[in-house]
Amino acid sequence: MNLLKGIGWATLAASLLMSTAVYAQELAGKKIGLAAREITNDYNRDIIAGAENVLKAAGAEVVVTDGGTDPRKHNENIENLINSGVAAIIVQLGDPQQLAPVIAKANAANIPVITTSVGSKTEGAIADVGGDESLMAAMLARSLLSAIDYKGTVIGFWVPGAPLLETRKRVFEAVVADYPAVKVQWVPTEHSAAKVQTQMEDLLTANPEAGSIAGVWGAYDLLVSGAVEATRRAGRSEIKIASIDGDRIGFQMLLDEDSPFVATIVQDVPAIGKLAAEAITKAVGGEKSFPSAIFTEVYIATHANGVAAAEKRWGEKIWDDLGMAKADVEGRYPQTSDLVVVRPILP
Repeated sequence: MNLLKGIGWATLAASLLMSTAVYAQELAGKKIGLAAREITNDYNRDIIAGAENVLKAAGAEVVVTDGGTDPRKHNENIENLINSGVAAIIVQLGDPQQLAPVIAKANAANIPVITTSVGSKTEGAIADVGGDESLMAAMLARSLLSAIDYKGTVIGFWVPGAPLLETRKRVFEAVVADYPAVKVQWVPTEHSAAKVQTQMEDLLTANPEAGSIAGVWGAYDLLVSGAVEATRRAGRSEIKIASIDGDRIGFQMLLDEDSPFVATIVQDVPAIGKLAAEAITKAVGGEKSFPSAIFTEVYIATHANGVAAAEKRWGEKIWDDLGMAKADVEGRYPQTSDLVVVRPILP
């Protein structure tokens, strides 16, 4: 039974690869636009890299734009791509309502558009590719709350108006509602680790007693890195911090000696770009049927499974990137937990 099941999955995977390969012939010599709202961290860069690997292998020219975190500039970049005559567009990040008008312009020009990491399907787009935000947010909530034994004050850093971050915040609030001993103090911020560091320093000054702050919830790794630095400088080792992404900086924080950072929810970020590129390849080739949401796998990295998690996400080169010796990390944090990979189960 298991053998037949394995053969079935292998056949399906091979069929999908062959299907993409056939459609890929349509991309040779064509321009594909990749519009990023911003390119500030590993998450942004790896989505781009994952998409470029597929598209360039098919002979396409890839044009990348950077909105610099400005939604209006992001939309202007997409419009410029449409006017330049690209064959298709991959959009990285954005708000569905803000993106819908410009995607409608792409549709009018017969240019297929797929979004990545928007969190829901935008009207006119063929699909949205990313991690399951609700699932990851629930995993983050459980990781942080268990680390503080479900009691105490949690500081939450997020950027208002960013759709993915609003989803992560909303899920955390829903989980915390079941634990009256947990109080959350939300701190709106900007896409700036330096800003978060200053805000956290002020909070630590205002709450000098050990235990007055139990934990810190971060919307993503790079954002909360400022809070980790402030906490370490203040010597507040009792504070537990967690976030989402599994960036290199996330693993740096997780595996450093005496780190207050206890967990990151790791996404297969390159696969987001890869899956988006494969779908847009099929769309250019004439395929019309796509699921509204395409999800990648995720897993929790902690002190107890961080070595396996780091190598799964980044490969064995990660130790050189981090400037750490694997043996030293294993000595600091005994690797006693399994790495469990999860993915949404869809009918």
